[in-house]
Amino acid sequence: MKVPLDLNNTYLSKLSRFYADSNASAIPEDVLLKARRVLIDFLAEVAAGYKTGVFPAICTTYLLALGGKPEATILCYGKKVPALHGALALGALGHSIELDDGHRWGTSHPAVAIIPAALTVAEREKADFTRLLRAIVVGYDVMLRAARAINPSHLRRGFHSTGTCGALGAAAACACLHNLDAESFAYAVSLGGLQSAGLQEMLHDHPEVKPLQPGKAALAGVLAADLVRGGAKGPRSLFEGEHGWLKAMCHNEFSEDALMGDLGTRWEIMKTYTKLYPTCRHCHAAIDLAKEAKKTLGLSLNDIQSIHVKTYALGIVEVGQIFVPETFEEAMFSLPFSVTLALERGHVTLQDYDNESLHNEVLRQASLKIRVEEDEAMNRLYPEERGAWMKIDLHDGRSFEKYIPVAKGEPENPVSDSDLLEKLKGMVNVYYPEEFLSGLWQICVERPIDSVSYGEIVDHFGRFHS
Repeated sequence: MKVPLDLNNTYLSKLSRFYADSNASAIPEDVLLKARRVLIDFLAEVAAGYKTGVFPAICTTYLLALGGKPEATILCYGKKVPALHGALALGALGHSIELDDGHRWGTSHPAVAIIPAALTVAEREKADFTRLLRAIVVGYDVMLRAARAINPSHLRRGFHSTGTCGALGAAAACACLHNLDAESFAYAVSLGGLQSAGLQEMLHDHPEVKPLQPGKAALAGVLAADLVRGGAKGPRSLFEGEHGWLKAMCHNEFSEDALMGDLGTRWEIMKTYTKLYPTCRHCHAAIDLAKEAKKTLGLSLNDIQSIHVKTYALGIVEVGQIFVPETFEEAMFSLPFSVTLALERGHVTLQDYDNESLHNEVLRQASLKIRVEEDEAMNRLYPEERGAWMKIDLHDGRSFEKYIPVAKGEPENPVSDSDLLEKLKGMVNVYYPEEFLSGLWQICVERPIDSVSYGEIVDHFGRFHS
């Protein structure tokens, strides 16, 4: 006879008791400082995405036409919409340029699911900046513990963890902003989990629609917490129930320790990486190597006889299929083209993916010559290592050969504030006066937490968008 679950001691109930009782003072200072940096990183991505993104423009035009109660601002547009719609719009804007942060164990992008939900609810509820940062930290933790627990099985089944796990984390962030008690917190995350969705197939045909999935996760989180405030309840057996989330998402191939271990000492936001290039993360180790080869050998594409890249299978599935991209969105998921750019120019920026570059015959022909191969040893090391090996032979007999285990920006190889600021400048200074970023940096990073409000950020964006 099957023993019924003790609904007060399920995975979700235990997690919810911990997070509902964790006020900002219980979160270490370095964790809150990290939250400030992921926030400005996200905000800069929104600003750049507004200037370049295709799908966000379609999505936001639709949402603005719907109208509704003016609760939360769509940054850059300066228009207020229902919080649900604001979360969707901001998630789409932030994910459109592939520069948002990520988590290699959870194969997901937390900022674009968590922060849009947190910002729209914080604005509507007039939450202070400390509460907002706490919500971001908790949202990251719930999302990334869930993602870490079910991957890589989840990814192999075709799911997009940013969408599926993001809905749980976004609900947790909103529950924090509403100061829900442990029981209601569990119900909110449960309702978020019931809305989990997201597939990887868009990577292979029209990847420009990918930002829909984090935006929808953010919307799901706002909806979940709002419904719970109105009296709704969800299954506390969400994770381990007979027809629950773990069975559906990974057929119960999960790590209990990844989900439940070290609460309060392992904050997953500290395990995230910062992107330096506007491509899928699976390209980044190879780009790092290409930049180093360019610097070491002083080469140009005409000097190269052959290029051989080895990496892990899951990376090849996502970024090793397109050799000659036709659009900006395809280029972001092309390891060969991104490596070619790095070898020719010594850098890979948003501006490098312009139409002129995409149709540059020298770049296109060089991309076709790159050999991309799966490496069994790297498969076994994934995701503890998510690196690449590269060998380049030149016509003059010189060569470059190197393996790196992780790309720049990972916890083991972190970016400094100087690195982060340079990244942000490269993203936004081509579109905005320098005062936009310098003012945003001061608000988000430099000023004392208790002297900042999200309203100031909204106003700051408004000054640079007519």
